[in-house]
Amino acid sequence: MVLRSDDMRRRNRLRIIQIVRRGGTVSRGEIAQAASLSPATVSTIASELIAEGVLIGRNAETGASAGRGRPSIGLSVNPQFRHAVLIILKIGAVNVAIVDYSGKVIAREHFHLDMANVSMEDFRRTLITEIRQTWDASGLAASQLGGISIGVQGTTDIAGLKLLRSPMTPLTDIPVALWLEEEFGAPTRLANDCDLIARALNWRYPERYSDNFAAILLAHGVGMGLFLRGRIINGTRSSGTEFGHMLHQTDGALCRCGSRGCIEADAGDYAILRRYRGKPADVKPDRHVEPAEIFRIAEAARGGDALASESFASAGRALGSGLAGIFALVDPFRVAFVGHGAAAFDLMEPALREVLRNSNASAASDIAVDLYVDEMPLVLDGCGIGALSDIDATHADRVWDAMRNG
Repeated sequence: MVLRSDDMRRRNRLRIIQIVRRGGTVSRGEIAQAASLSPATVSTIASELIAEGVLIGRNAETGASAGRGRPSIGLSVNPQFRHAVLIILKIGAVNVAIVDYSGKVIAREHFHLDMANVSMEDFRRTLITEIRQTWDASGLAASQLGGISIGVQGTTDIAGLKLLRSPMTPLTDIPVALWLEEEFGAPTRLANDCDLIARALNWRYPERYSDNFAAILLAHGVGMGLFLRGRIINGTRSSGTEFGHMLHQTDGALCRCGSRGCIEADAGDYAILRRYRGKPADVKPDRHVEPAEIFRIAEAARGGDALASESFASAGRALGSGLAGIFALVDPFRVAFVGHGAAAFDLMEPALREVLRNSNASAASDIAVDLYVDEMPLVLDGCGIGALSDIDATHADRVWDAMRNG
């Protein structure tokens, strides 16, 4: 693909902002090296971004902001340039946060919302009210809102405008982004929570999570955010990779999606609890399981409880089956298990690796595995990265439009 000079310049601007945001305070020389750009190109673009208020130049001797054209030893993003609203929708709860342009959280609120029993209109009104309450409490002007990013338990359309389906609610095709864009006048995008977790890992630890890896959420549901060749993988029409709803066992246990034999029907926390309680596999899944329940069963397993041990081993076999299928298609890669289920991964791991050893992807039995028990910081980071990147792109578009029309 051949880029025009203005497209290349736009891409370079976005790349420079990204490098500075990741680095905190970065010299022009470091930017040039990281972006593979000439010092002259970096200097020109940096001066433009300082003049626009996007970046701040730090003077070598005083540490004060340097004006356009003056020498500086480092650049940082201007925290006050724009702000973003981040929303995390989970079963029974809405978390709203406001971040500045550097990604720092400056306000945060938690609200209870039982989406299982609300109408479409009640959900719209409640969500708008809670966002406005959090924004107004921050004291920020409406003009400072640059974008809204929403992380959801569930599947969105590929454009990130609608929540197609979710375990949070029986409602489908919910136009959440359109509601909020109309109400707040800011670009809004939804994303699957597992995708956001994968993006956050890629942002936080690029040396470990760069080209090929998966982030598997082990919680009430089982989901996957998948990176291949440095890019997030989604469906042709919807977000997320439905790892938890891949077939594990024909006519197997009942999944919360209504099908039978899904990976999640053996590996989700409701599945572990159902098996431990000795309930039939076709019993309707509990709508919500407290993490403490899983921790309690894990302690029982470590104390020698055979049924508890088998409950986690069954989960490990289901996860191993799904991974074996994916590895047979695209080769093995690193896996991060995330969520409260990851606290019991030691009880699932032997069965998981045994399945891999006996599969067509036997070499995958030694894959590197990382554990992150608390998924919320990662979902929030992924939301923030997406929102700020969208603000960067929107501003760049406005600059180019002004130049073309000027």
